[in-house]
Amino acid sequence: MVLMGAVGGYFTYTTHIEPRTTTETREVSSWQSSGTFSHQATVINETTAFSEGTVLQNRSAYFRGVSPKLNGTFRYAYEAQEGNLTTETTVLLKYRAVEPADDGNGTTYWDITRPIAQDRTEALRPTERVTVPFSTNASAAIERVQRIDNEHGNTPGQLGIAVIARVDVSGTRNGQRVDTTNTYRLPIIPDDSVYRVADPGVVTASGSQTEQVTVPVEYGALRRVGSPLLLSLAVGSLLGLLYARQTGRLSVSEAERRWADYRTARAEYDDWITSGHLPSDTDEMPAITVDSLEGLVDVAIDTNTRVIENVSHDQYVVFVDNRLYRYEPPLEPTAEGDDGRASDEHDSSSDQTKGGMTRPSRVQANTNHSDNPKDH
Repeated sequence: MVLMGAVGGYFTYTTHIEPRTTTETREVSSWQSSGTFSHQATVINETTAFSEGTVLQNRSAYFRGVSPKLNGTFRYAYEAQEGNLTTETTVLLKYRAVEPADDGNGTTYWDITRPIAQDRTEALRPTERVTVPFSTNASAAIERVQRIDNEHGNTPGQLGIAVIARVDVSGTRNGQRVDTTNTYRLPIIPDDSVYRVADPGVVTASGSQTEQVTVPVEYGALRRVGSPLLLSLAVGSLLGLLYARQTGRLSVSEAERRWADYRTARAEYDDWITSGHLPSDTDEMPAITVDSLEGLVDVAIDTNTRVIENVSHDQYVVFVDNRLYRYEPPLEPTAEGDDGRASDEHDSSSDQTKGGMTRPSRVQANTNHSDNPKDH
């Protein structure tokens, strides 16, 4: 119980009074930026399907002869706890011939860019937006990329056209200095009678700032509740033992001590004891009462005989010549009147010694039992 109390006290102290600490990484701020394109083309050559002036918006393909001019808008914005940014946005039209490779390291045969729009925005706050419109004749751009490649002998590379938005960002964001460049790409893919626009959708980038903080260790419900309960149980048990000791409830009575000694000796000397029934005339033999079963076994050992447990009279005897050595065990402490009976029987047995008696010729339990340890 002392150990249980010590364990309960330790866990109670380290859980509720002075818990241990640990270091955690906490996010103190975060940000996210986004760039997106929108695009449209106006029908300038009327067809059966499309009348002149019809605006085709955010399609994956436009007609080269019907709506050759691609108009678009690039938008940039960011979210943060606080910020003050300056953005310089340049929209470029990029022509190139590239031979791709499986490992991603293709061959670029030639690469040409020209600006088509530009914008500068200062003091851009979180959730505010930069909007940069642009316009290019996609049909003319396709003819130009083919012409440039023809100048280089019609390279084996794939011809590509793309609108590139390059955003140079500087300033502060969440208290941190920012100086970076973000690039967004809107590919234009030539086809026979159409040009396709591979819109990437919303392109985002994000980040966060963290710090190391020391926090108390959080324990489960079992430890939070169990440790005080264990301590209370140990303290209560110790107080109960102290009370029982002070009031004598833990003391061992003389009858309990005699019974415990007897049961210990009975188990220890079991090999020297044989159970049996003695004839009635045995009571007329001279008898010597022995105070303990251990003493009676000593007599049996010294005389090379056995101890007989007379189950009829709850006693143990040893026959030596014409004399009887006897031991009567105590009553169990739970039995009523155990002390009185033991004392009375002891006195009466001492008065039963009579002279001139001989050892009976027959005993139902053989006193020279073959399982005597000294006969083996």
